Amino acid sequence: MAIDNLNYINFNQKELDELFRASLSGDSKAFRTLSVHVRNIAFTYFQSKQRQGKIINTDDVDDLTNNVYLAFAEQYQKVENLEFWLRRVLFLSFINWYKKNKANRTFELEEARYLHDTSSNPDHSIDAEKINQLLTLAGDKQKLSECDFMKI
Repeated sequence: MAIDNLNYINFNQKELDELFRASLSGDSKAFRTLSVHVRNIAFTYFQSKQRQGKIINTDDVDDLTNNVYLAFAEQYQKVENLEFWLRRVLFLSFINWYKKNKANRTFELEEARYLHDTSSNPDHSIDAEKINQLLTLAGDKQKLSECDFMKI
């Protein structure tokens, strides 16, 4: 991934805590600003997982980000420590998603183009045409020797 794609978020813990306290007291502008920060933090977190190859599909990054944002919007009044809550929700969201999608990972067409199957060996590939020829020979009741099968 190119360095151009890295995102940097400019805020500090004190600013987040102030916005959080103001949001809890009913300040809608503070809530809106805090929501943008939470969304950016979540997006950056899941994007880092994508850079690590743990998330392949960019739509999954967006979906996970939206899930964290919605959880925040629903639960922010019950949150006592924003940093702890956010770390926990980000981690658990990723782990739950990863466990569900581990078996059936999908790739975007552009992303799949760069994947290489290192386990395939051309010597072990099966030539269907040769198998059909051998089966035809067997169908004619000709005896196939072990040597014929080794040529496949």
